[in-house]
This record gives sequence, C-alpha cells and structure tokens, in this order.
Amino acid sequence: METFLNEKKIKNSIFALIIVISLLTVVKLYNEIKSSAYVGRGNQPANVISVSGTGDILAVSDIASLTVNLNKEGKTAKEAQTLLNESITKTLAYLKEQKIEDKDIKSEYGGLSPKYSYGQVACLVYPCPTQEPKIIGYTAMQSITIKIRVVDNASIVRTGLTAIGVTDISGPTFSIDDEEAFKDQARSKAIIDAKAKAEVLSKELGVTLGKVVSFSENTGNNYGVYAKTMAVDSLVSAPEAPVLPKGENKITSNVSIAYEIR
Repeated sequence: METFLNEKKIKNSIFALIIVISLLTVVKLYNEIKSSAYVGRGNQPANVISVSGTGDILAVSDIASLTVNLNKEGKTAKEAQTLLNESITKTLAYLKEQKIEDKDIKSEYGGLSPKYSYGQVACLVYPCPTQEPKIIGYTAMQSITIKIRVVDNASIVRTGLTAIGVTDISGPTFSIDDEEAFKDQARSKAIIDAKAKAEVLSKELGVTLGKVVSFSENTGNNYGVYAKTMAVDSLVSAPEAPVLPKGENKITSNVSIAYEIR
C-alpha cells in the first residue's frame, strides 16, 4: 500500500512539472510573437515630402587682382638674382606709392635656373657623338599677386607697372572678398523657396508638415553676369588709364529638404 502511494506521488509531481514547463513555454512563445510585431519598425522610412529650392544673389566685385611675373637674366647666378632683386624692389616701392598694403601683396613662386647651350657637332659616323650641354647664363624669376581693393584703380596700377619696366602682367581679374556672406544670403533664399513649395504641396495632398528629416545644399559654380575683365593694349602710350568694368558675380545656392508629413 505504501509503495502504491509513493508511486502516485511521483506521478503527480511529474505531471505538475510537465504542466509548469508547458506554461513557461507558452508564455515565452507569446512574448516572442508579441515582440516580433515590432521588429523592423524603427527602420521603416517615415512618410516624407522632398522639395528643392534655389536662391540667387548678385554681388558687385570688390577686389581686383593682378599677377606680375618678373624675370631677369645674367651670366652668373648672382648677377641674375641681383637684377631680379632690383626689379622686385622697384615694383614694391611703386605698389607702396599706390597705397597697396603688404598684406595684399603675395609672393606666389620664384626660382633660379641655368640656361644651357647645346652645340652642334658634325656627324660623319654613326652613332653621332654627343656633346655635354654648357651653362651660358642663369634666369631668376619671381611671381607676385597683387590685390587691389579700390577696384577702379586696377588699370591705373597696371599702367604704372608697365611704366617701370614690368611687361609680364596677367589680369586684372575681379572677385568678391567676403563671398561667404553672400553664400549665406543665397542659402536663406533657397530655404525659403523650398519651404514655400512644401507648404503648397502639403495643402494639395491634404497632409500636415512635420519636422525636417534631411537637408542638403549644392552651391554650384558662381559665375560673372557681365564682363569681368577687358584687355587693354598700348597701356604705356595711353594718355589716361581706362576704368575697367568689374561686373557682378551671381552666387547660387540649391537646397533639398525632406519634411516628415502627418
């Protein structure tokens, strides 16, 4: 009798354990199914409206730039460099007379190179004999960029440089000194343009604009609206240096904005 009761208790315990394990399995399975309903929801793209906007700003050029190339030749390196130094000194003195500050005069590159002579040798046999090149002199060079803040004086400065013997001059070219301020203005106009388009589109679709979810900008290439430079011939003989047209630069900003919609 006692053995029978012990076996019954063991069977009941096993049955209870099976029930507990089954319940735990059901609960775990339920939680997994419930959580799977949210898997990937955070990665789903929100409903958005994407629009683009453009802003243009016309800015008058306020800087004129000249590039001066000074070259002097001599039989020796010292002679070439001495002649170049004299030319540089004369050029800087003239620029100082024109009230151009040191910060607006920049040395771009310079150098000293030998000049070679390749003598011709009578060639009666093959292969022809070679002759070592011979150094016959040196060339010293210096390039200087000049920034002229009174842009209407650009042609006057150029004429004066030719008068002191400077013949290799490039420019003037006209530009804007503080272009970032104009870029900011162009960007603001582009954003206003894009936002206005988004508001019209949202009304037509019957939705409400939410927060901005993405933004990008392309400033593109700014370009001159009018002629920025003009070639002037015979500057030395001209009785009066002409005022060159500096023109305007068109600064453009293109933006793309995506708004969340509800």
